[in-house]
Amino acid sequence: MRRAAAIASAFALLLATPLSPQAASAGTASPRREILVRGADPVKGLPFFHPNALSALVGLYLPESAAAGSSPIGDSARALSAGPGEGITVWYTSEALVLEGAWKRTDMGGPEAYLLAGPRGPVIILRLPSYYLFFELPSDDSDGRAFVRAFDRKFSAFFANAATPAELSFPAFVDY
Repeated sequence: MRRAAAIASAFALLLATPLSPQAASAGTASPRREILVRGADPVKGLPFFHPNALSALVGLYLPESAAAGSSPIGDSARALSAGPGEGITVWYTSEALVLEGAWKRTDMGGPEAYLLAGPRGPVIILRLPSYYLFFELPSDDSDGRAFVRAFDRKFSAFFANAATPAELSFPAFVDY
């Protein structure tokens, strides 16, 4: 019964997802769509902590206009990370984590969120009941935070409908 409810909610979410950035932003100034160009690839180790072997998924999102010319460049987590100002790298883990002093609470208008100044730009982490999402952003502005909220809403349906960790993936695109 729980799985049927999750499938129904995912279907409702897909029906509510606009087909174009223009439809997503009816009445707003700047429609945005980020496209998943690499990932979700399984990796060992999260770069935001001391050397570790935490299991994670990583993916790279680029703006729709820049995504057309991109291609996968390998399996390593470092190759999947964008440089400064080059898209948004998303990390997922269900491993238990301890968020120490460097992580500062921030308000995202939803789940518990933390902010860290990373080498490529700010890193926002969402702490959810069963998993964590990390976002390496080009800047800590309203667009990046809007992407984080939109990704969280979309990914929750993917998480709810993955029967096993091997079936988990990231959304192909995120409108915000």
